[in-house]
Amino acid sequence: MIIKEKIIFLLLLVVSIVILIFGFGSQGKKKEATRELMKDIQLATKKSKAKKKAELKDRWDFSAIKTFDKLTVYNALLKRSPFFKIMPKGEAKKVEPIPVKIEPKKPIFKYKGKVSMGSKVMVVIEDQGTGKSFFAKKGDMIGDFLVSSIDDKEVVLKKRGGEELVLSAAKKEKKVKKKKKEEEGLKDEEK
Repeated sequence: MIIKEKIIFLLLLVVSIVILIFGFGSQGKKKEATRELMKDIQLATKKSKAKKKAELKDRWDFSAIKTFDKLTVYNALLKRSPFFKIMPKGEAKKVEPIPVKIEPKKPIFKYKGKVSMGSKVMVVIEDQGTGKSFFAKKGDMIGDFLVSSIDDKEVVLKKRGGEELVLSAAKKEKKVKKKKKEEEGLKDEEK
């Protein structure tokens, strides 16, 4: 058993010595490879700097552009462009704008109902043009209109210019009475 251990030890010792020798030998090659790599990098950067300088010089060369005074040099390109059309000087037409009259929309108010809370009386008014409903009391503003008076059957709105608008609930009452009469007429016919 001791002989096997000695043989294994000697083999491991030889292998480790070979690895150390290989490592030291490759370090020298590594330094040389690093030097060559750095030289290649420096050469590549010099080439790219020279190329950039040449491009900048070409980019800012306006002397060739200054020789062309008019767009006539580019006619072939302009004819193919879908965005720019060359037109003769005489064909341009001046068009006057058409005035458009915009009439302001008149508010169409509809009286929806009345609510009494103690001594306060409030009304529900709907602007049918916008679809907005307003819950207002006497003295409140609904758009440009002031609620000037509230009665049992009508609401009076006054505009700042003096225009007066009367919304009445009588139409609703007439419709309700007509419906009741129609229903009573149907019931009488059924009997």
